[in-house]
Amino acid sequence: MRWWCLALMLASCSAHRSSGGEAPDAMTARDLRARVYEAKGDAATESRQWGVAAASFALARASRDSLSAQWGQGQAVDRASTLRWSKRIQGSVLALAFTPDGRVLASGHYDSVVRLWDVERGELLAELKGHTAEVHAVAFSPDGRWLASAGRPGELRVWDWRQGRQHAVIQGHTDVVLGVAFSPDGRWLASGGLDKAVRVWDVATGSELLRFHHDDNVIAVVFSPDGGRLLSTSADRSARVWDVASRKEVHRLLGHEEKVEAGAFSSDGQRIMTAAGDRAVRFWDARSGQLTDVLRNSGNVSVAAIDGRFQSLVQGGWDGRVQLIDGHGGALLERLDAHHAAVMSVALSPDGRTFASGGMDGVLDVWRRPEVPSRVVVRGHSAWVEALAFSQERELLAGGEEGWWRWRIEEGNDLRSAPGGTESAVSLAVSPDRERIAVGTMKGRALVLDARSGRVLLELPGVNGSVRAVAFSPDGTLVAVAGDPDIQLWSVMDGRPVGLLQGHTGKVWALAFDSTGRRLASGSKDKTVRTWDVERRQPLLRLDLGEPVRAVAFTPSQPHLVTAGMRQPIRVWDVEGGRLLRTLDEKAVGVLALAVSPDGRFLASSGMEQGVKVWSLSSGERLGGFTGQQGFLAALAFSPDGALLVSAASDGTLQWNRFESIAHPSPAGVGIEDLLHRYGLVWDEARFLLQYR
Repeated sequence: MRWWCLALMLASCSAHRSSGGEAPDAMTARDLRARVYEAKGDAATESRQWGVAAASFALARASRDSLSAQWGQGQAVDRASTLRWSKRIQGSVLALAFTPDGRVLASGHYDSVVRLWDVERGELLAELKGHTAEVHAVAFSPDGRWLASAGRPGELRVWDWRQGRQHAVIQGHTDVVLGVAFSPDGRWLASGGLDKAVRVWDVATGSELLRFHHDDNVIAVVFSPDGGRLLSTSADRSARVWDVASRKEVHRLLGHEEKVEAGAFSSDGQRIMTAAGDRAVRFWDARSGQLTDVLRNSGNVSVAAIDGRFQSLVQGGWDGRVQLIDGHGGALLERLDAHHAAVMSVALSPDGRTFASGGMDGVLDVWRRPEVPSRVVVRGHSAWVEALAFSQERELLAGGEEGWWRWRIEEGNDLRSAPGGTESAVSLAVSPDRERIAVGTMKGRALVLDARSGRVLLELPGVNGSVRAVAFSPDGTLVAVAGDPDIQLWSVMDGRPVGLLQGHTGKVWALAFDSTGRRLASGSKDKTVRTWDVERRQPLLRLDLGEPVRAVAFTPSQPHLVTAGMRQPIRVWDVEGGRLLRTLDEKAVGVLALAVSPDGRFLASSGMEQGVKVWSLSSGERLGGFTGQQGFLAALAFSPDGALLVSAASDGTLQWNRFESIAHPSPAGVGIEDLLHRYGLVWDEARFLLQYR
């Protein structure tokens, strides 16, 4: 509604100008157009339509480039799936399956033809003809040699698809077959359909080996990874688990309120997923048959597919919507209104990134998720993380009461953790040359470690209470250690104490050197921020902020200091004269952490409120934020190249957020046609309309 009202205003403005009038300066047609598309981008972001959001913000920036539109476009581009290719075939696309290597996609159609496609290039490789009516199910054997297809009137066909040759025709069902699946060894083929029967066949001979029954149509079948059990889903609102050896039903999975459209075993065989038309996805213990979790989502479900680790769920709906769902918490990751009629089939490639959808509109789409995830939440800490610091471009240090760890980004962007030390690490700092790590402990010690081996180089004793802040000077020769209430300065080369900064009357919670190394700032429980002349060991400036100070940070290129804490806004100061330059986040409950991007353009803040807020340091404008964690967020860190922003929460999670596209947006007004093509969109400029082709 918001963007539509703006569009009406723009039309009115344009009519006024064409009749000789002149619109007010503050409401030019260009500004209104930008506001329309920003509003559309905001709405698309809210509904997780990332491709539409990216294109909307790009169109907004073409009229008036703004920081908020740059943020919106960058965030959307990092999250949007790209349309690899799309085909339109006469009649519905009823079935889809990827080969085990993910290189070929099979599709079954209403026109009775099975088609094979090159996934990378979108080329049609072959058409398999032999069915006399629509094809409702396709499945590849685990070794990729055979392709099974089935549909109306009930016969199954097995193909040597590479040769384009039919290998066998299996008959026995008395009505349409809706689901087929090979056993893990490829020797058996399961099928189910409108005759309410689940049948298991010997692929070599075509003979029926087993038969089970539901109370209504059977929709999908799948073998467990060890081949010992078979899962079937049905319109009778149940899923059933059958023991192949004993030929008995071992579990009846009840609770769905509509027909169960899809089911799957996890790759380890321990869990089962079922998805139904009641908009619920249920997870079950495969051994006991007990329900373990239920995910509810806003989209109706006609078909669904999930990866073997149960991390990503792709579902299609009767309304033409394709949705990606987080398999852990059920969060909507992305929505694609890609079809103009019901989605009849979806498939997820073994790579976990590529997925396909087919609709009653005859459209077959192949999509690919971004190679680098926009957000990764890792759970691996039993206690909450209190300190973060990047030791290398692809290595993060995380510290807390139970010790500190290294998180490394491996090939394929996988995250791997390794213990660094068992002593509590409530503050961390990395030397500018990345060769040393400073660790502040709960027991009043500060340690200087070799960054590569973790070997203790120096132990700096004598601090009262826990060490809540440590900082290296820009040249790496000094390390500052926060005490209660004094600040100690130590020589990194030989571990000599070289200074003691006195003046605070409470515990020091935050330390920061400026870019010259001549000035040190400290924030304290005594509600003050102080700056110090490092060479003369003398106080320079005192700022009384009225509440405890938890975070301080210098901007890299200007003599500005950012301060924050409990029940106070974020403030930006000119440290030369102590003049307040700007106030941010007036309603903040409590800020616990600040991080300035390496280029000095952005400020990130977090604290007692859930989520990370990101600000423009030059304008003070809030650009956006990152959510997804629970509890308070006590630590933040930018990667050295500014491509990542990591936050630590009291729920024990670390969240890795992509920041590169936000920090380095594409030029305004450039590449819009490419963007529309990338996301499968068409643009009706006259009606301000973006929609899928």
